[in-house]
Amino acid sequence: MDAVSQENNELSAKRIALQESFKEHTDANGFSYEEWINPPAGSFYETYKNELQAINDVMSPELAYQS
Repeated sequence: MDAVSQENNELSAKRIALQESFKEHTDANGFSYEEWINPPAGSFYETYKNELQAINDVMSPELAYQS
């Protein structure tokens, strides 16, 4: 397995673990749409969204068009 595939596998595992933690959090605390849209600093939602975005940035980077 090459390094890129291994990194993607690790990131996929992190994404799955992150999604499971989201499910556990919402099962225990309910879902707050208000906090989802505007998460307080240091909140679960802010941390979740930042970590998910970091994974997505690596796994599916923004397309750069050449002219």
